[in-house]
Amino acid sequence: MELTVWGCRGSLPTPGLNTVVYGGHTTCFEVRNDRGESLILDAGTGIKELGHTLLTGPPVDSHLLISHTHWDHIMGYPFFAPLFIRGNRMRVLGPPHFNHSFEEVMHRQMEFSYFPVRMQELQADLTFTDLHEGRYEFGGFRVTTRPMNHPVFCLGFRIESDGQTIVYGGDHEPYYENVYLGRRPANDRERIEKSNLESFVDEQNVAVIEFMRDADLLVMDGTYTADEYHQKVGWGHGSMQSCIETALTANAQRLIITHHEPTRTDEQLEELASGLRREIHERGEQLEIDFAREGTTVMPSDTAATKRQAITSASRN
Repeated sequence: MELTVWGCRGSLPTPGLNTVVYGGHTTCFEVRNDRGESLILDAGTGIKELGHTLLTGPPVDSHLLISHTHWDHIMGYPFFAPLFIRGNRMRVLGPPHFNHSFEEVMHRQMEFSYFPVRMQELQADLTFTDLHEGRYEFGGFRVTTRPMNHPVFCLGFRIESDGQTIVYGGDHEPYYENVYLGRRPANDRERIEKSNLESFVDEQNVAVIEFMRDADLLVMDGTYTADEYHQKVGWGHGSMQSCIETALTANAQRLIITHHEPTRTDEQLEELASGLRREIHERGEQLEIDFAREGTTVMPSDTAATKRQAITSASRN
């Protein structure tokens, strides 16, 4: 498999001279396997450029998986050129929102109040499906979904094909106990409640790590530095350091940090990336780490696959 970055900025597009290296488009990734099959992950503004690229090939037949329907992850959808062309086929899947189906949410952003072209006017063969926690198969891809910690129903995707695993975590911050945040329990009842909440939080964080276990490539939301995160707790985005700790605990082989904070410049991202690599090296860890960079294609690390093959061969002997 390979993963191409079409957009990796968080919250809103940030065009300009200070973002030309890492890019200013919001979230969109494309995964391709050895059979040439494609999965598109999220429909931020980066999907516009992907659409123009796809038009140069055969008719489009693909799946678009939406992690959640916050605006920065769907705002590029109405500008995805293959949707306007008869003969293309797109299966669009994502999580429902409270009492609204995923299809209803996607249709609403293309009402006349917001956009001049309605969903029913698109010419491609479109189907919409609600995604929940579970396991799915899309051609040669096996996809496991899991809810992540974000202020709206958000799914992470564990994608397996070609003997490799790519995990895309969507928007996520580590679970935390927020009921007694900043104050101590006042009595025994509250102390018991706090203990139960902390146990639940620990269980959820462990479940996330297991979801990402042994990924050859892990793509995680690391919007903030550790210092910035203290002022952003509860906003639904992780820190670069929390991404690293999760990747190490999950035994991921390669980490791509994405959802770059919109005011972060190329120079600042370069400096942060260098510092994080130096920190990992000084700890003696082997984790490969990069920041997502628009327009680049990333290959999963083959380290884990090599290890698995060695273990399998040893067991057979």
